[in-house]
Amino acid sequence: MSEIVQKVTAFIVRENNGVKELLVFKHPTAGIQIPAGTVEADENIETAVKREAYEETGLRFVEVESYLGCFENELKNNQRIIAETTQVYIEPDLTAIPYKRKLPKGLTVDYLSTQRDFTHISYIEYEFNKFHKPIRIESNIMGWVPNENISAQKKRHFFHLSTQEKTADAWELKSDQGHIFKPYWTPLSPKPNIIPPQDKWLDFVYEKI
Repeated sequence: MSEIVQKVTAFIVRENNGVKELLVFKHPTAGIQIPAGTVEADENIETAVKREAYEETGLRFVEVESYLGCFENELKNNQRIIAETTQVYIEPDLTAIPYKRKLPKGLTVDYLSTQRDFTHISYIEYEFNKFHKPIRIESNIMGWVPNENISAQKKRHFFHLSTQEKTADAWELKSDQGHIFKPYWTPLSPKPNIIPPQDKWLDFVYEKI
């Protein structure tokens, strides 16, 4: 299997009229989130966290205030992470029929078994209602991925960021996948309601930001 896949999370904080606020964004189908993503091959973790902050909030000028620690491995025993964008095959053979859709780097999937040079995985993508509860399955992929494209190690790094950009309290931007993200500032106290498992990320850094 491949090496550790590195992830980053951006806790962007400002003080507004004496109130400490955190920048989050509303994803149209997946709920309230913190900017986060996968470190690319040519990046260090500081560059990656700034890029993810820009892609998911639109902020061009952010600065790293501090490194807040990491989760050494977020994956459960029955999970794996895609280490390189990969084709999924119906059989453990590169000449077998592939799924039309490739799985992107950084995607967490369910682990089923290993056979020779392949790993058997399952991935289900849901459609959510306005309360962010799954209501139907959008796609269900079960197949075989070459071992070099998958990893059993996902390390997540947490950063405290700041910005000197003047922003509205809330705004919108289009993501690279065509979704409309809605970033907004929310008070840190009481603790904001973030989707799982990101709520555990906030718990981990809460006293540090």
